[in-house]
Amino acid sequence: MKSNHVIRLLKTAVVAAGFSISVANAADLVVSATSQTSDDYALSVAWSNQLAKLENGNRLTVVDNGSVKGLRQLAAGRVDIAVIGAPHYLDAINHKGNFSEDPERFTKAYGELRSLFAISTSAGQYVVRDSSGIKSFAELKGRSIAIGRPGGNAGRVSSAFLEAYGLKPEDDVDTQYIDYSDAFNQMSNNRLDGTFVWGGLPQAAIDNSSRSMDLRFISPEEDSLEKFRSHITAGEHYRLKRISAQEIEQAYQGRVKADSDVYFWTFPYMFVVNTKMDDDVAYDLTKTLWSNLSDVKRTSSALNLLRLEEATTGLTAEMHPGAARYFREIGLIQ
Repeated sequence: MKSNHVIRLLKTAVVAAGFSISVANAADLVVSATSQTSDDYALSVAWSNQLAKLENGNRLTVVDNGSVKGLRQLAAGRVDIAVIGAPHYLDAINHKGNFSEDPERFTKAYGELRSLFAISTSAGQYVVRDSSGIKSFAELKGRSIAIGRPGGNAGRVSSAFLEAYGLKPEDDVDTQYIDYSDAFNQMSNNRLDGTFVWGGLPQAAIDNSSRSMDLRFISPEEDSLEKFRSHITAGEHYRLKRISAQEIEQAYQGRVKADSDVYFWTFPYMFVVNTKMDDDVAYDLTKTLWSNLSDVKRTSSALNLLRLEEATTGLTAEMHPGAARYFREIGLIQ
């Protein structure tokens, strides 16, 4: 892994069979995605592959750290691009939520970040063992559910939704902070009733687990959203996305049940960089992804909902000038 935030000026002449090739302003960058089953990870891999086809020298290495840790890694200069939810970024710069105990140098660094673009393909969703008998979010009282990895934002969001239903995390519901890959293992052994999962439709971990056990979607309802927002910082940036029972049937070929439409919670997920990133590099990175959108979407069904028109909406971090140049060129922003 190359040193981060270092733009290398390459003045190399390679002479072979009468041809010379030179590459300038090439950057080896590291992008920190949420997890290996997340949409932003799939996008980052496809993005990296598109860059590898070009001769401009820009390259991406993809790692997974979770969103909170990933942003801290970016602030510390250990990665070059991080993925963070629009509301979480506000928490970071305002020293709130999961970032309330971060050192001052990190909080200052968060304010110096800029966005390249946003995606809205991923969402928070909840599945339970069908054998548990749970059919609604309100029926989690007295049951057990994994609500996200330790230290991540998903646990805060899940807890806020439980509180919106008058359920106290840990007391009324056995809430466990474990990654959903481990949660599915515990569900298969009847040691856990359900789990939070982040991703698109279909979601790989749910799809894989549904082949060995019967699952069912449950979800908070629209009328719980206002109460939810009162239990969490930057709640106004969260929304519920309606997913029809038919869409779930098609995505999982009937292996995951939904008696009616369900709701996933979501928000714009931003790819952010340090403001010092070279404008040309930011421009090239952004253009390479979005000008090859059809090819990128073909790499993973999780990216089916990727939309160019959403790339500049809902941003809470100022856009990087290099990225803005590309979006102005194609008429997406003024």
